[in-house]
Amino acid sequence: MQTIKKTNTDKKLVLLIFIFIFGFVSLITLNNFFSSLSAKLDNETKNLKAKIAIGEFIAYDIVKIRALFHELATTTSNQKSRDRLIGKIDGVLYDIKDSLDVLDHGGVLKRFISLNIVGHLNTVKVVKYQKPSNEKISLESIDIRPKLDELRDKIKIINELLAKRSLYKKNKDFKSFTRTARKIRRYYKTLPAYFTRLSENTRRLLYEGEIELKALQKEIDFEKQKYMKMKIALILTVILIVVIFGYMITKKVAKDSQEIYELNLNLQETLTKQAKQERAIRAILDAQSNIIIVTNGYNMIDANKQLVKFFDQYKDFEDFKNKVECICDFFEKDIPNDEYIAQKEYDGVNWVDYIMLNHQKHFKVIIKKGAKKHHFLIQATKTILDDDTGEAVIIITFNDITVEVNTQLKLASMNKNLELLVANKTKELQELNENLEQKVIIESAKAREKDKQLMQQARFAALGEMIGNIAHQWRQPLSAISSISSGMQLQMELGLTTDEEINNSYKKILNNIEFLSQTIEDFRGFFKEDKENVDFNVVDIINKTVPIIEASYKDNNIILHQEIENDTLISHGMPSELSQVFLNILNNAKDATVSNNPKERNVYLHATCNDKYNIVTIQDNAGGIPLDIIEKIFDPYFTTKHQSQGTGIGLYMSKDIVENHMHGQISVKNISRTIGEYDYDGACFIVKIPKATSHSKL
Repeated sequence: MQTIKKTNTDKKLVLLIFIFIFGFVSLITLNNFFSSLSAKLDNETKNLKAKIAIGEFIAYDIVKIRALFHELATTTSNQKSRDRLIGKIDGVLYDIKDSLDVLDHGGVLKRFISLNIVGHLNTVKVVKYQKPSNEKISLESIDIRPKLDELRDKIKIINELLAKRSLYKKNKDFKSFTRTARKIRRYYKTLPAYFTRLSENTRRLLYEGEIELKALQKEIDFEKQKYMKMKIALILTVILIVVIFGYMITKKVAKDSQEIYELNLNLQETLTKQAKQERAIRAILDAQSNIIIVTNGYNMIDANKQLVKFFDQYKDFEDFKNKVECICDFFEKDIPNDEYIAQKEYDGVNWVDYIMLNHQKHFKVIIKKGAKKHHFLIQATKTILDDDTGEAVIIITFNDITVEVNTQLKLASMNKNLELLVANKTKELQELNENLEQKVIIESAKAREKDKQLMQQARFAALGEMIGNIAHQWRQPLSAISSISSGMQLQMELGLTTDEEINNSYKKILNNIEFLSQTIEDFRGFFKEDKENVDFNVVDIINKTVPIIEASYKDNNIILHQEIENDTLISHGMPSELSQVFLNILNNAKDATVSNNPKERNVYLHATCNDKYNIVTIQDNAGGIPLDIIEKIFDPYFTTKHQSQGTGIGLYMSKDIVENHMHGQISVKNISRTIGEYDYDGACFIVKIPKATSHSKL
C-alpha cells in the first residue's frame, strides 16, 4: 500500500509537474502572442503620438508667426527691422513646410526645445513618423499649405504698406502717412480671422489625432483585458487541476500572489499620491509672490521661483544653493531698529530659531538688489512631516514691503515737519495780514507800471512795423520821383524836352509828394493816443488800418479780401487802440503767410454784428497754429518768431485792449473753409466789441 501510495504520489507529483510545465509553456506562448500584438498596437500609438507632436509643432509655429506678424504690422519703423522680422517669419514658414512634408511622406522631424534645466537648455526633440499606407496626402497639408502661400502674400502687402508709410513720414507727407496708417490698421484687423482659420486646421489635426489615439488606446485596453481573462482562465484551470493533487500548496501560492498584488497596488497608489502632492506643493510655492525657502534648519531644501527671480545673478535654485551657504549672508548689517534681523545668531540661537521663539514679534530684513534696498517682512513656520521620527521642515517667507516702508518713512518725515510748517505759515500769514494794505498799494502800482511798460513795448514793436510799412508805402512814389526827375534832367541836357513836358513832370512829382505827405498823416493818426473813450465806427477803424498794411501785403503778393456787411458798426472805447489790435493781427497773418508760403496767399477780413457785439473776423491761409501752442499765443512774451522779429507782446496787448479796455472778446482757432472762390486753411482771429449804447456823439 505504501508503495502504491508512493507510486500514486509520484505519478501525481509528475502529473503536477507536467501540468505546471504545460501551464507555464501555455502562458509563455500566450504572452508572446499578445506581446507581439501589443507591440504592434504600441507602434501605432507611437505613430499617432508623433503625428500629434507634429501638429503641436505646427500650432506653436503658427503662434510664433502671429506674434512676429503683429510686431511687423504694429512696431517696426524701418526697412532693416522689417527685413529681420520677415526673415524670421520665412524661417518659421520653412519649419511648417518641413512638418507638412513629414506628414505627407513620413520621416524624421527634429526640433530644438528650450528647457529650464541645467545641461538641457537646448534639447533636440526627435519625432519619427511613418505615413500610413492607406493615406495618400494628409488633409491638414491640403488645408494648411495654401494658407501659407496666402500668408506670404499678406506679408508682401503689409511690407509694401509699411514701406510707403516710412517714405511718407520721411517726406513729411502727413496726410498720406495718416491714410496709409489707417490702411495698415484696417488690414491688420482682417488677420485675426485668418489666423483663426489656420489655427482651426491645426486643432483639427490635433483633435483627429487624439480621437484616433483614444480609439487605439481603447482597442489596446480591450485586447489586454481579453489577454488577462484568457491568462486568468488558464491559471485557474492549472490551479484547479493542481488543487486536486496539492490543495495546500496551491492555496498558499494563491494567497501569496494576492498579497503581492495588493501590495503592488497600494505601493503604486502611494507613489501616485506622493507625485501629485509634490506637483501641487511646487505649483503652490511658485504661485506665491513672496520668496519662500524650505529648510531643515541646517540646509536649504527647496525654494520657489521668486528666489531666483530676485537673486537674478544665479541660474536656478541649485546654483544658488551651491554658491550660498545661507540667505542671511545677504542681510544688511546697518539696520534702523531691532525689528530687523542682521546677525546669524542671537544669544547662541540661529536666526531662524530666534524668529520662531519670538513669533509674537514682526521681524524684518533688508536685502540689497543693486543699489536699491528692499525691506522684507520675514516669517518662519515649523511643520512636522513624520510624528514617529520627528522629521520636520521650516518654511521661511520673505514678503517684500519696500513700498510700505518707504511710504511710512515719508509720512513720518512729513508729520515731523508738519507742526513747524504750520507755525511758519501761521507767522507768514500774520505778517501778510499786517502788511496787506501796503502790499496791495505797492503791487497795484507795480501792475499799472508793468501794464504801462507792456503797452509802451507794444507801441515800440508797432513802431518798428510802422517804419517798415512806411518804407513799403514810400518805395514806389520815391522810385517814381527819381525816375521822373532823372528822365527830365537827361532830356533837358539833350535839349529834347518842352515846357509842357516839364510841367507834366512837375505835376507828377507833386502828386507823388502829396501821396508821401498823406502817408505820414495816416501814420501820425495811428500813433495819436486817445485821451478818453468815445463812440466810433469799427468800419472806419478798419478803413484807416488797412492802408497802413496794404503796401506790405502787395510786396509779399498777399491779397486781402474784405467783406463788410454793415457800414455802421458803432462801439465805445479808444479807436486808436482797436486799430493797433487789427494791425497786430494783420501783421501776424502776413508773417505766417510769408513763413509757410502757401500756394495761394489770401487773407480774409469780415465785419458784421449781432444783437450784442460788433464782430470782426480775420483769417489767413497759412496752415494754422500748431495745437500744442494755440492756447499760449495770448500769453505775454510768447512768440514763435525769431528773437529779432518779435517780442511776444503784440497779441498779449491785443487781448488786454479788447477784453480789459473794451470789455469784449478775442479768440483764435484753426478753420478750413471755402469763401467765394478761394479756399482758406489757417488761423482765424475773432474780435467781438460790445455795441455802443448811444450814438449821440457821432
